[in-house]
Amino acid sequence: MGSSDEAPVVSPSPVVRQHTYDLALDTYRYLRGGMVVTVVMLAAAVVGERVSTGCWQASISAYFYTAAHSVFIAALCSIGAQLIVYKGTDTEDALLNTAGVLAFGVAFVPTSDAEVQGCPSDGPWGPSDRAVTNNIGAVIVALMLALVVVLILYRRRGSRGPRSLVGAVVQVAFWAIMAAGVFGFLFLRDLFDSYAHMTAAILMFAAIIVNVFVNAVLALVTPASELSPRPKLFAALYFAIGGLMCVTLVVVLVLIRFWTGWQHAVLVIEALLIGEFAAFWVVQTVELWKTPNRIELMPKEQGEQLAQNRIRPDSDNLMDEISAWRQCPPKERFLRAL
Repeated sequence: MGSSDEAPVVSPSPVVRQHTYDLALDTYRYLRGGMVVTVVMLAAAVVGERVSTGCWQASISAYFYTAAHSVFIAALCSIGAQLIVYKGTDTEDALLNTAGVLAFGVAFVPTSDAEVQGCPSDGPWGPSDRAVTNNIGAVIVALMLALVVVLILYRRRGSRGPRSLVGAVVQVAFWAIMAAGVFGFLFLRDLFDSYAHMTAAILMFAAIIVNVFVNAVLALVTPASELSPRPKLFAALYFAIGGLMCVTLVVVLVLIRFWTGWQHAVLVIEALLIGEFAAFWVVQTVELWKTPNRIELMPKEQGEQLAQNRIRPDSDNLMDEISAWRQCPPKERFLRAL
């Protein structure tokens, strides 16, 4: 029939658009706040175990073997899922996706060194090869399914979608880490069981720390506005939190490797690191309370540089991306990288 049979295109009314925006804004608020609440839940379980047994374990990870077992795993999986779902800039998205997936590894592969003299692990959970095999196998299946779905969606769109230079590098690193993990799980199982938990935890916090510094830098270059009247204050807070997290992570690694004195030193430092993680999300919740994402706080020109598609949309080669980035005007390179 003629064109008169075609359904008219109906644009949503301003009221509907505002309602949709408000839903997105509330969702982001709940995600940011949810991570803080999850940390509080984990802390409550650890303190509850201390009240029950009268002693502390050697580390947060050691609570896998106690009555706090279920909350420990649930908290890590919840935070992992929230990190994956959270969508910031492209670089943030890549970093948080990496940290989120690694959180599942931290949850499902127990620490191999958890014993504290005189402090019982009163839960029925012990090291279980079957549990690790089943749970990590499930994570691998989910990752493979996600990869297939993403590739199908990319093919339909005819594009790899938005990707910053740093985001592209992080994405390559993510799949390299996943490939190494799967290889170790399948062919170097003893090594995997001994080191997967610690390696995943270190890389998870490293990705989170880089994300904190990315937010610090972006807040630093954001001009004051009605939505964000004091961006420099938030930049200073992000730099402080990121610096503290770096120092704390290094101290944790040094204590684990060299310290044989106070048995609870690692527990205290890990608690500080998790507290700093929660502090970041508290600060970001306050900073971005009136907007779902940071791009809305930036002038249009800066926002377009930050949110741009691939510099070479016809290429999936990372070296081509880097070469094209170098050809951008010097003033644009910084935001285009992020």
